[in-house]
Amino acid sequence: MTSSSLVASGIIAAGTIAVLRKHTMDNSQVKLVHASQTANVDDDLSLLDLIATECPSLVDPEKGRFVPSALLPTSDMQTCFNAVRERFKRPRIVEYERELISTEDGGTIGLDWSPPFAQMPADDRPIVVLSHGLSGGSQETYVQLTVQQLTAEPHCFRTVVVNYRGCAGVKLTTHVLYNGGLTSDYGCALDHIRQRFPESPLIGIGYSLGANLITKY
Repeated sequence: MTSSSLVASGIIAAGTIAVLRKHTMDNSQVKLVHASQTANVDDDLSLLDLIATECPSLVDPEKGRFVPSALLPTSDMQTCFNAVRERFKRPRIVEYERELISTEDGGTIGLDWSPPFAQMPADDRPIVVLSHGLSGGSQETYVQLTVQQLTAEPHCFRTVVVNYRGCAGVKLTTHVLYNGGLTSDYGCALDHIRQRFPESPLIGIGYSLGANLITKY
């Protein structure tokens, strides 16, 4: 099969999926209902009116309908597209200073501090420790945006992202990969942070698998 045939087949398949998806949405048996009596927020505005004003897509099916691009008709394709796009065009929002630490079994963990120490010398301010999601790291947009908010006024926190074994460019130095059950690596990072900043309160934020590690720790 030639490349042109593959492209044509892909376009036809994508178009077919988009048509079927729209047909499914139009014929959905799911109906939105609400109570006959709505709660009044104040004397002049009911809760339903408030929702209609603030979130019109919740009460207007035409405004609330999402019609995907014919090139990316499914949620799986949209997820894959964004993952690939970020690999080639990932925004650089914050500046980090990396510190590498070793675990007892010879593993390597990368601690990305922000702001860098030249911009924020050591003190006793609170430190937010961020734990990324599956196969992620400090470079992920969702992590960078959080760091950007936390380090800015009025918070001005010190932040550190724990990049687990093999993630975010950290060299894999053992046969053991990071996983949701390896809470010892998270503990190793926290011990190091406590030793370096013994007077600073620590605040934990986790995403997906990272939140799982924090919870189990």
